Amino acid sequence: MGKVKDPWAKVIRYLRNSKRDPDKTLKLLKGGDKGTESNYTINRSSYSMNCIAVITQKRMDPKNKGLPLTQVIRNWVKTKDFKDFYNLLRSTENLKYDISLVEKYVKQIKDLWTKPNQQKYRKYFAMTKGKVLIQTGPVGTKARKLNLKTKR
Repeated sequence: MGKVKDPWAKVIRYLRNSKRDPDKTLKLLKGGDKGTESNYTINRSSYSMNCIAVITQKRMDPKNKGLPLTQVIRNWVKTKDFKDFYNLLRSTENLKYDISLVEKYVKQIKDLWTKPNQQKYRKYFAMTKGKVLIQTGPVGTKARKLNLKTKR
């Protein structure tokens, strides 16, 4: 009978021949374990959703009627609300809000808004007016799905 080939041989050979730190590589691999989410991954995923929800609320506010998207974002980024939000969600990355970086924040949030993979959040928050709907009811019932089709 033939020798059984180790399916991990290529990976191990690559790791041994590369200039990678074994401890950092192991930490990276463990961080991706199913069911294990770090604060970093939770914050990264919720940052974009929260930004889109707030921008949707701001755009629906009558006092912002007629303002371009960039101005709505800039107005929000200059507030204490954004400063607290940014410091809370970016603390795991050791990032702090800096007023001199307002234009950078505006560009990042506008890029987030226009990304095609964020379209589902834009549709959802447009329907819910920037709010997250939480279903209540008995345990075990099927969740109702929102109809995310756009009105034409």
